Amino acid sequence: MKKLISSSLALAMLFSIFSCKNTKEGQFTINGTISAKDTGFVYLKKREEGKWITVDSIKSKEGKFSFSGKIDLPEVYYLGLQAKEVMFPFFVENSVITLKAYADSLDKSSLSGSATDELYRSFLKQDDLFNRKMEALYEEYMAAQGANDTVKAKSMEAGFDAIQKEQAASMKDFILKNGKSVVSAYLALSNAYTFDLDQLKEINKAFDPAISASKYVKKLKEREEILSKLLPGNAAPEFTMNDTTGKAVNLSSLKGKVVLVDFWASWCGPCRKENPNVVAAYKKFSSKGFTVLGVSLDKEKDKWMEAIHKDGLTWTHVSDLQGWDNAAAKTYGVMSIPANFLLDKEGKILGSSLRGEDLEKKLSEVLGAEASAK
Repeated sequence: MKKLISSSLALAMLFSIFSCKNTKEGQFTINGTISAKDTGFVYLKKREEGKWITVDSIKSKEGKFSFSGKIDLPEVYYLGLQAKEVMFPFFVENSVITLKAYADSLDKSSLSGSATDELYRSFLKQDDLFNRKMEALYEEYMAAQGANDTVKAKSMEAGFDAIQKEQAASMKDFILKNGKSVVSAYLALSNAYTFDLDQLKEINKAFDPAISASKYVKKLKEREEILSKLLPGNAAPEFTMNDTTGKAVNLSSLKGKVVLVDFWASWCGPCRKENPNVVAAYKKFSSKGFTVLGVSLDKEKDKWMEAIHKDGLTWTHVSDLQGWDNAAAKTYGVMSIPANFLLDKEGKILGSSLRGEDLEKKLSEVLGAEASAK
């Protein structure tokens, strides 16, 4: 009994030390408990350039752990447990943070002590209302499809679009109203693919100078610069990439033709769904000076090649097989696919994100005008 009391007292003192150390201004302390006693190592991680970085790791003792350190501005870190794939994202700032983790449902963990994270959770709660509406609508949509009720299914699709627009507007409003918080910059960057150049400029202007050093703000500024270079009338940025045979292809080598630079991947469902439209446009206008340069965000060459043949994509294809790290995709600010840019015969940008009927309409306009001029 004496040993039991002594052990418990030692653990209590140990946790007390964890709770008190590094609480001075300019540092953070994360004091955590885990529902399971034996979880092995606990990891504190973050994302840098699309890669996981382990900030710290420690072996939990009787379900308790502690991390400490210093950061200049609040940032999203991730809590991970040994042999668990799921991680819990949360905002770390220089304060004392208490975290309660659940080994079997890490995503449902909770914390206190971070005002930045509290603001982030308030957004998630607000955003979840839209997600629930989407889930309910999806159930109706699947039921309509199962009953072959195409009219109702079509109306459900319109409903999806309406909710998504409402959700996007709500998020943008939150971002603009909370320009003093890094949370807004994080959300804007996470959803940057949804904002056009004008919207991005508006968002960047809303950020308080106090958070200008945030990596999220810096990335958004970089994206604004990239998008500014991709406006219609500007020269398309040059790039060189290997084709399916390993031969280097320069974008500029296609000058003299109207070119669709088409970013896609074999694993991208919406891309594969759009491919028949691109094929139709190619067949209709290739004899008039139109061609396509497919840029794949694949990582596996076999799957890339298989998709090319299966979908009948008979134009030039290139890839560095680096997935989302594709060099050309980064140059063109591609954060979602399918994405495309239409270039004139001099290599200047005519437009972007042209799909289906919009692509054919633009090609008719451009190539028809050229034919009339002759």
